[in-house]
Amino acid sequence: MQICSFLWVYYGYPPSFYEGINVDETRYNNGSELATADMEENNGKKPDVDFVAGIPDSGVGHALGYSNKAHIPYIRPYAKYTPTWPRSFMPQNQKQRELVAKMKLIPNSALINGKKGIFLDDSIVRGTQLKDNVKDLYEYGIKEVHMRVACPPLVFPCEFLNFSRSRSNLELATRKAITNLQGCVNEEDLPKYADPDSQEYKDMVEEIRKELGLTTLKFQRLDALVRAIGLPKQHLCTHCFDGTGVGQ
Repeated sequence: MQICSFLWVYYGYPPSFYEGINVDETRYNNGSELATADMEENNGKKPDVDFVAGIPDSGVGHALGYSNKAHIPYIRPYAKYTPTWPRSFMPQNQKQRELVAKMKLIPNSALINGKKGIFLDDSIVRGTQLKDNVKDLYEYGIKEVHMRVACPPLVFPCEFLNFSRSRSNLELATRKAITNLQGCVNEEDLPKYADPDSQEYKDMVEEIRKELGLTTLKFQRLDALVRAIGLPKQHLCTHCFDGTGVGQ
């Protein structure tokens, strides 16, 4: 048994249970893990921000877990316009994906103008949608955008689902960053970029942060994601994150 770990992170329905494990409860745990990591890095102190928010919809559960763990107010800086595609990755045309993404999330300047915020999102796939979201936030007056991502970087495209696979693997934010860093993507180098303790990983994340215009960017560690789900790692497919788990 190897269940897609992204099921709990992103595309599972919040009240659903898979192997007896609830989706939204897992997202809450995941956000709590991200908050714990930030506070440990900051000598036990909570981050210096005004609020925590989730990128609707799946980022909301992660954000609530972060907010409650770090004792930072949760706010809703986005209004979601719902009469669009249910998932913004579904249209096959990039311009159509960008239009759907722009229509779906509308910032509220009354809540974010002059403020510093931590935003929780389920993942960064291509990064184009998030880049536009960040640009909109600054246009609406936000001071700092700190992004926390509920899963590790998607270094390896999924073999089964199209959420992390497109006409070219180079469209992945990680692959674009690696190309910018070393001129090309060598498959044998990818495990180093998937290792959160390597310099290659740190350089890749910094490259993605700069490309997206974020104040700070941190991804969930795989061991923390596995803890949040609560199944043994060998029962989860983690191929997108570490290259393992597809029929292994």
